[in-house]
Amino acid sequence: MTSVRCEVENMKQKHLPLCLLALALIALGTAPAFADPLASGDVVPGDRYGITTMAGEAHAWVPGAWVTSPADLQLVVEVTYVGQHNVVFKVVSGTIQFNGKIYSVVSSAWRGDYNRDIHTCVYQGPAIAPNGERTFFVIYGQDTVHTQQGTYMRMWSAFHDEDMILWRINLQTYRFKIN
Repeated sequence: MTSVRCEVENMKQKHLPLCLLALALIALGTAPAFADPLASGDVVPGDRYGITTMAGEAHAWVPGAWVTSPADLQLVVEVTYVGQHNVVFKVVSGTIQFNGKIYSVVSSAWRGDYNRDIHTCVYQGPAIAPNGERTFFVIYGQDTVHTQQGTYMRMWSAFHDEDMILWRINLQTYRFKIN
């Protein structure tokens, strides 16, 4: 009888970690995979999102030397269309800043698209340079980490400024729901 009791206790000790692991996996499976509405599907036209820069750099070859500058992107976007595979935005307001210059977004002409299948985005439109000239940006992005409050993204752009200097802009950004 003692050997049977020992075997039962032994089995309990071996199976307890497996049972706990199984319960943990079940609990994770029942929680939503993404809290970010864009990724999870809980998004409707009229929803607004902010995109803010956590870290950014711009690089350019200015005749004679490489120039490196901090870079910053701030956007507010509004959902205009929600499809099975994509979400379309209009850009309500925003700025792009690097090399000591601030470019103001011309919001009436900016658009954005988020691909729900591969978690990528593109925002594009004109901006006004500090000297008043109109320039054009195309900014790409890839979701990196989804959190309960929003999504971390890597964003990048190749941009010709008003002096026709090619800037390569790399950003670590965060997207979050405003309303």
